[in-house]
Amino acid sequence: MAVLARSAYPVDTPGPRVRVVEMIAPLRAESVDMRFEPTLSNEQYRVLSSEAPRSAKVAVLLKAARRARRGRVHDGLVLIHRLLFLARMPGVDPPAHLDVYDFDDALFLGSISAQNRGGAMLKQEARRWAAYVARARLVTAGNSYLADEALKVRSHRVEVLPTCVEPSKFTAVHHEEREVVTVGWVGSRTTAPYLHPVLDAVARLHESGRKIKLLLIGASDLGSHPWLEQRRWSLDSEVDDLAGIDIGVMPMPDTRWARGKCGYKLLQYFAAGVPAIVSPVGVATQMVGDGRGLLARSEVDWERAILQLAGDPNARQEMAAASRVYVEKNFSYARWAPELAGMLKEL
Repeated sequence: MAVLARSAYPVDTPGPRVRVVEMIAPLRAESVDMRFEPTLSNEQYRVLSSEAPRSAKVAVLLKAARRARRGRVHDGLVLIHRLLFLARMPGVDPPAHLDVYDFDDALFLGSISAQNRGGAMLKQEARRWAAYVARARLVTAGNSYLADEALKVRSHRVEVLPTCVEPSKFTAVHHEEREVVTVGWVGSRTTAPYLHPVLDAVARLHESGRKIKLLLIGASDLGSHPWLEQRRWSLDSEVDDLAGIDIGVMPMPDTRWARGKCGYKLLQYFAAGVPAIVSPVGVATQMVGDGRGLLARSEVDWERAILQLAGDPNARQEMAAASRVYVEKNFSYARWAPELAGMLKEL
């Protein structure tokens, strides 16, 4: 069977990449042929996410609008991830009829980047999210918190489809005594503000003489410190970057938006054999249970947890092994592609 997957967002953005593009090969093994057609190219999305002048952004949106309106004639199912276009287009987005709607963020709250605050009325994300949920024959949500919100709009055919990771991409980190222990984080400029408790904790540990380095991949400029290394995120280098981390961190504020996160960063740590320290928010609280990591609420908690794992490579190795097995069993594409294929075939 054939499925055409569409999204406003290109492959370089994590949502469509991990929930659609990386699901294509596993679905093919289940006799489902899915193709992905983003409305925006990677280059166009970078323009919109930058401080480029408004005229350049308008030009990009006009080109993307024409692509969204053209729409391929398709004789199979149509799946839309998140949004088809970044602005409301009556009759096109939201579409009048839709087979599958997939989302992995708390879009019912609305989201808009700091660079594009002026476009909030144009985007109308929360309103369009509700229309997508109401009109789709099947809704797939990244976690139960998101699914519960969708069930407030419709009373049936809302299924939890967790965000997945491919463990075979990673060579598990081997943990041993190190002269300098590397604490690592992978993210983006939008989530970089969450890092302040970790930054403060590592700064204090460094001042006390502990040999700990903080590696940030994908954050904006957070200053210059002898204990801090910052790198640009790249899909090509992501696996190698994770292999250089001894302890993964995922700090988050306890907000409605953060509770809707699907824990992809944490799943990456686990797949790479990296134990994690996380804030007890949303799905992360369950993911780190049973010896797979530590929870940290306060700045003192972060400092203690980092110090505990940095000084115990055996504990890191045991947590890493348990985490890798957990991901393979519960959050791999091999686990969930047959489930999704079954849902699609039912339609």
